[in-house]
Amino acid sequence: MIETSDAERSLSKTESKAKTFLGTIGNGVVTVAKFAGAVGAAALTAAGAATKVAADFQSQMSNVQTLLTGTQDEIAAKVSKYGDIVKEVSRTTGLETSNLTDGLYQVVSAFGDVDDAAKSAKAGNAETSDAVNLLSAVTKGYGDISAEANQKAADLAFTTVRLGQTSFPELASSMGKVIPLCATMKVSEEELFGAMATLTGVTGGTAEVSTQLKATIQGFMQPTTAMTSALKKLGYENGQVAIESLGLQGALDALKESVNGDELAFAGMFSSVEAKTAVLALAGAQSEDFTNKTKEMYSATGAAESAFD
Repeated sequence: MIETSDAERSLSKTESKAKTFLGTIGNGVVTVAKFAGAVGAAALTAAGAATKVAADFQSQMSNVQTLLTGTQDEIAAKVSKYGDIVKEVSRTTGLETSNLTDGLYQVVSAFGDVDDAAKSAKAGNAETSDAVNLLSAVTKGYGDISAEANQKAADLAFTTVRLGQTSFPELASSMGKVIPLCATMKVSEEELFGAMATLTGVTGGTAEVSTQLKATIQGFMQPTTAMTSALKKLGYENGQVAIESLGLQGALDALKESVNGDELAFAGMFSSVEAKTAVLALAGAQSEDFTNKTKEMYSATGAAESAFD
């Protein structure tokens, strides 16, 4: 688990300065702003790097300009508007314009050219791209980039950091490999993050756990002969149907019960060593934790907002 006292103190200071810029945002980008702002402020506290740095602002904004659409006059107006907001946020929060424009670039790249995107750059520092990349990976992977979907992804990520042994940069850099498979196989976001919270620090670091979960889902996608036989006896045509009906934990428990709890036989249903590591934990020693942490994910609403506040 991570220590939060220093982060919370930094967030309290940052929130009072940046809060007014978030009040009028009416779309999903605000979630990116709050998510990145909360974790970004914590990172700044740890690094002791909350200082302004002189930069070539014109050059910074030219990168953002390449993503904008419209006539020359429309693009110029957007650049001017975004630039004014970025400079004002930099002035009031003490964050570097170079980091703010990097954050703005990531938001526009991930979610499109939207009028309020520049306001999300208030959260920017070296970690902004991590926040945007994680929310983008989750929402795009599960086919919903609405405001509600972004808020849910942020809440789940913060809850995972609180319950597991991980950090948001680690989640951002690792989870992209497993999200598409989970979405395809009907693994809920809550169970995915619940598994991450359960296994990180137990079966490995965040990157290792992501690999283990990827291998687990691949095991359901391309089942061994033993798993295929077990699934049919349980009345399921394939792994996707089993997961959709029982959930990931339910499907794992059912497979284990089908061999009367024999862990060697159960592990043998998965060909990958990485998958064996994950499933033996999730359906074994860590089963209760998996249940409890997944349950918390279903009540995670407001976790990101609380961290920001």
